[in-house]
Amino acid sequence: MTTAPPRHTRPVRVFSLRLWLPLSLVLASGVMFLIVLVAQQQHYQRELQQFADTTAHAELLETRRALETVLRRGDGTGTDSVVSQLGLDPAIAHAALIGPDGNVIAATRFAWRGHSATASIPGFTDEAVQQVRQAQREFLQLDQAQLRLTALAPVTMGLQPGEIRATRQGLLWIDYDLRPVAAQTWAQLRQLGLMLAAAVLLAVLGLLLLARRGILRPVAALRAGMQRIGAGDFQHLPQWRGSGEFRDLGIALEHMAGQLQARSTALAESEARFRQLSDAAFEAIVLHENGRVTDANAAADRLLGTPPGGLVGTPILSWVAPSLLDSTVQRIAQGAEGVWEVDLIDTQGQVIPCECSVRKRPLGHRQVRVVALRDIRTRLAAEAEIRQLAHFDALTGLSNRRFLLEQVTQELAAAGTQPRRAALATLNINAFQSVNDSMGMAVGDTVLRIMSRRLSALQQQGQTLARVDGDTFALLLPDLQGDLDAASAAAARSVEMLLAAIAEPVEVQGQVLHLSAGAGLVMIPNDSNDAPELLREAETAMHRAKDAGDEHVHFFAHALQEAASERLALRSDLRRALQTHPSPLVLHYQPQMDSGGRLAGVEALVRWQDPRRGLVSPVHFIPEAEASGLIVPLGNWVLQEAATTLHRWQSDPACSAWAGPLTMAVNVSARQFREADFTRRIEDLIARVGIHAFALELELTESVLVEDLEATLEKMAQLRRHGVRFALDDFGTGYSSLAYLKRLPIDVLKIDRSFVMDIDAPGHSGQGKRPAVLIDAIVAMAHQLDLKVLAEGVETDAQHASLLQSGCDLFQGYRFARPLPEAELRAWASQL
Repeated sequence: MTTAPPRHTRPVRVFSLRLWLPLSLVLASGVMFLIVLVAQQQHYQRELQQFADTTAHAELLETRRALETVLRRGDGTGTDSVVSQLGLDPAIAHAALIGPDGNVIAATRFAWRGHSATASIPGFTDEAVQQVRQAQREFLQLDQAQLRLTALAPVTMGLQPGEIRATRQGLLWIDYDLRPVAAQTWAQLRQLGLMLAAAVLLAVLGLLLLARRGILRPVAALRAGMQRIGAGDFQHLPQWRGSGEFRDLGIALEHMAGQLQARSTALAESEARFRQLSDAAFEAIVLHENGRVTDANAAADRLLGTPPGGLVGTPILSWVAPSLLDSTVQRIAQGAEGVWEVDLIDTQGQVIPCECSVRKRPLGHRQVRVVALRDIRTRLAAEAEIRQLAHFDALTGLSNRRFLLEQVTQELAAAGTQPRRAALATLNINAFQSVNDSMGMAVGDTVLRIMSRRLSALQQQGQTLARVDGDTFALLLPDLQGDLDAASAAAARSVEMLLAAIAEPVEVQGQVLHLSAGAGLVMIPNDSNDAPELLREAETAMHRAKDAGDEHVHFFAHALQEAASERLALRSDLRRALQTHPSPLVLHYQPQMDSGGRLAGVEALVRWQDPRRGLVSPVHFIPEAEASGLIVPLGNWVLQEAATTLHRWQSDPACSAWAGPLTMAVNVSARQFREADFTRRIEDLIARVGIHAFALELELTESVLVEDLEATLEKMAQLRRHGVRFALDDFGTGYSSLAYLKRLPIDVLKIDRSFVMDIDAPGHSGQGKRPAVLIDAIVAMAHQLDLKVLAEGVETDAQHASLLQSGCDLFQGYRFARPLPEAELRAWASQL
């Protein structure tokens, strides 16, 4: 929650005198120095130009006149004296008199005499000579960057005997070095800068001393007085002498201190009264602003286990259970007020359910949230006990009759508004009264608790298991799929598993009891729309089962009972088929092709040719075998037959071309795999038949893996050491594959046919994500795990091409061949 910001007058800009007074003086001095420097630079340039225009020019003309005077004598003597006099000037670097022929007549350096001026004199050029002779006047060239001045002037010389020209001209060349002049100028500039810096330093020190005594000390005294007032000390304030603005500020500070002292005293008295009232309250009271606790009473400290005052300053959200953080943040952001329940976490990590009442209250110019907390653990415990007594059985902990009837009523209401099927079953233990009579009621209660735990272990999500009477249990099975026959069959299989659990031996007080039960089942919806009536119908069917003396499920409806009888007959005939020699059970083999079109393996699929029913689909007899436990001997028969057939093929020279590297894939059910002697059976089979273990591939579904992962890993590792291969069947249809895939010693992933059949579906078909995208992801993941990928249900060339493009390694489906009997497979494989 945010509060309105305080109103301010127009802000007054302030700055630090301690810093800006000397800094301003230094800046001003720097500007002055730059101005002086620029002026001196201009003066320096003018000095150089003036030297060239006056001093050097005058010296050049004077020297030329002296040389012409000497040369008019005709003997040429005296020129060395005139030129040598120039060498005494410290500003002249070199000087020379050059004749009309370009040779040096006289120079400040004796070694140049008689030599060519161009070759001897540094910096001497013929261009300058030509320029002077054409202009017939003196020429001065100033180079301020190099501090050099070159002065040239024509010199009239006497004619030599035999010459017929009108005049004979030479050239006076003087080279000035201006560095001494520049050095003198810069020395003056440095002296001026040092004087200015000394003046600035003295001014800064004087200003700092004045500011310290007249400004900084009074400011420091005012700041110290304000700090004492802030700390609650209204007595020891600074005393002032003299007059001025700071004395006026001191008097205003004393007046403010008096007013604050009076208000602080009143506020302290008010807070003391409020603290006494809040600490006396039974409820925990917490005040927080912008999510941070500003105050709390003693009850709040006790509730959360903090020392007195320990809550102040902590974030209010740090005490809220993580599961309720989002909703609490939303309420605070919206400024919500009201009463709701919240879970808090105390300093020991214990969850404390509380009822909180939240109100907003103004505090000065701010808005704070006042939260009153009441511990409701005792109330919730009482409510839970009431619910437990009302809806659950005290002996077994299962739901009771009342709760079951409520769930059945809800199921009836749902069935009336949408097409769905459910079932209600009741189970009664046979002759349970004899247990109570012979061993006592306490033993009977123990047996009932054991049975409850067994039945609860088989209870699936969404189902309701209840104890409705002494030794009678009930099971509500919602959301049954399929038509009436399919739904009733699925319900019967679930109840039969409960009957099998009751039939397992029970050891109590050193005695082993063998119990059984009868079960009745009624489908929902039917003609009855009343929950108690449905329960009575299920109990009626249960009593019929008990009267019949069998351990099978009896339906309340006659037609469903006939269907149940047919399923029982199917199981009986299947059991007989497993015991008959020769058996009407046969294996068909569906080829598995690699990406090059070669036969890589076959999958063994069981078929049942019943004399009365004809060819029975695995869709019908495999679920019944699972429910009745016949899946174990059936699976053992398939393993034995498949291994024997593979050995027969590999031993036949006529089949060696394609059977040698062949892999025989056999489906293994979850119940068969969980048998204690499964691993030993496989080892004995390999040793007895004489096949290579790596040629046997066991196909497991996710239901085998997720029930007991550690035991599954142990069995798979033991068989893997013998060379047995494993394939994960119907990959992608479960919900936990990725959680355990990295731990299992799997060789092959089999992509379910549901992905393959719609592989060409367009992305906008409304069927969700394109299966091709999922297949690409599965193949990429499998290859990263060094697994091969087999696609099931490949029926068209387009599907095959798409799967090849995705990188699938193996293929199986009608595109290559349907499941074939052994003789037909031999003929088919020989034609490859």
